[in-house]
Amino acid sequence: MRDRFVIVSGTIGFFFALCWYFIDFLLLWLEDPLPERFKHLTFISPAEPFFTTMHVALMGSLFISMPVILYHAWEFIAPGLKVKEKKITLLFVLFGTAFFLIGGAFCYFLILPLGLNFLLLFGTNYWKMEVTIGLYLDFVVKLILAFAFAFQTPLIMVLLTKFGVINTVKMRLYRKWAFLGAFIVAAVLTPPDVVTQTSLALPLYGLYEFGVVASMLVEDPKRRAEVIQEIMAEREARKAKKAAADAAAEAAAKKFKQAPKKDPGKETKKSA
Repeated sequence: MRDRFVIVSGTIGFFFALCWYFIDFLLLWLEDPLPERFKHLTFISPAEPFFTTMHVALMGSLFISMPVILYHAWEFIAPGLKVKEKKITLLFVLFGTAFFLIGGAFCYFLILPLGLNFLLLFGTNYWKMEVTIGLYLDFVVKLILAFAFAFQTPLIMVLLTKFGVINTVKMRLYRKWAFLGAFIVAAVLTPPDVVTQTSLALPLYGLYEFGVVASMLVEDPKRRAEVIQEIMAEREARKAKKAAADAAAEAAAKKFKQAPKKDPGKETKKSA
């Protein structure tokens, strides 16, 4: 465990130094999605350029080191797995790395240009926009990482389905909650504006649907049939319980109607 921690830390440190060395190229690359008229970034505190550069180099090193991090995470848990489970988990690491990079690229080449054009040009008819390096680069880096991690959703679903933790029948039943959950996750991972949150939430829900389809390919058909039977039995039990409750309520109401009513006048005479 300690050796793996040292290797992962050393890898992150190496790529941090590499990102720091090529920081000019990295900063220009991150500025590229900005509309041309906003590419003159400013800063409002003396320490902002230094700490922003450190932050970008660190996030870049974590992004590049992710294959190594995932590999050593797999090596750490592999001894406790069976041969078949090892193969599945190794595939998860390989595809996880690929989907991580695809998610980051999807954000950089598609979401960022569209989102920045909308957000920055939205208010320029009324106000003058001054973009600071700290706020802009923090926004871009966090959004890229958010998409990169969000693209792991189908793989996690497939892995949990294969190990029998979840099943596709209930995944389909809980679609509306998944849709709501996608917006909650987007609200946590992205800056607080509706456009950015929606730009992550909709692809995230799309990944959920893709994960359902992919999970069906690895799910045991017998287990799926058992779950369907269990759900049908639960529904029948709930219907029977509701019918019994309705019948009891109806019988009580009928009994109440048939009960003899007392004459208030006679009761008054008796009291006298």
